[in-house]
Amino acid sequence: MLQTLDDLIARVERLLLLGALTMMTLLVGLDVTQRTFSRPIGRTEALVAAVVEAVTGPLDEAGRALAQQAGSVVFVVFFAFMFCLAAHSARAIVAERTGAAAPGVAGSIGRGLGAFVASAVFVKLLLLVFPSSVPGAQKFALGFMLWAGMLGASLATRERRHIVLDPIVKKLEGDDRKRFAFIGNLVSALFCGGIFALAVVQVGGEIHEWSTGDGVGLYPALPIPMWIATLAIPVTFGVMTFRFLKNAFHDLREGPPSSVDAHSVDLNEVEKLAASTEGAAS
Repeated sequence: MLQTLDDLIARVERLLLLGALTMMTLLVGLDVTQRTFSRPIGRTEALVAAVVEAVTGPLDEAGRALAQQAGSVVFVVFFAFMFCLAAHSARAIVAERTGAAAPGVAGSIGRGLGAFVASAVFVKLLLLVFPSSVPGAQKFALGFMLWAGMLGASLATRERRHIVLDPIVKKLEGDDRKRFAFIGNLVSALFCGGIFALAVVQVGGEIHEWSTGDGVGLYPALPIPMWIATLAIPVTFGVMTFRFLKNAFHDLREGPPSSVDAHSVDLNEVEKLAASTEGAAS
């Protein structure tokens, strides 16, 4: 029954993790794109103008404007070429995998230019909707990153892929190995349970400030409470507490699985590696 519950929790965690990673990537990508293309003078334009000045000497306003226009042309031509090259490479890879004939260059150029135009239209629309910045993109992305990191840690606990220092359990056998694994998981559960309790107090305080204050505890861009991001800590540490307790009683009955040894840190091997490194250096 506990394993069934853990499987259900893991499915929900994977969905939340996928959503958090998707939103984080989307927000960061939109923010970086908006900041890059909203500059009055792009870096390519400034670079071309600087190169022209280095060759011909200082430019007047008309000459600098002309050099910047040339920089815009260089930017468009370069990235249109890169889009075409990427399209041809993608088509060639697909053709190789499927055993089809090699793709034609004309088709790749058409697809590449189409993707380039679509990207340019997207950037223009983005600047029309968000002319100054994407509101709250960085703060929201940090909140999603917190959720993604904590969910990843919780799933690693489920798969027993967390860092384990167990030089003693490797030397034990039978019931001694079971008891030692039980104690190790129990201590980890107590540690996670302590952080869970502290996080509950933290989130409770944030919820109280949000519910009693006027505009307190909200993201500056949108009226979304900030405690939603902090909620990732008690939720995941509560789940990790449950998993360590489940692993403790499992290991007490059946012993720790052999996969634990594969993901743990062997201090004896670390010591041998350090000694060999020192010997090679000397």
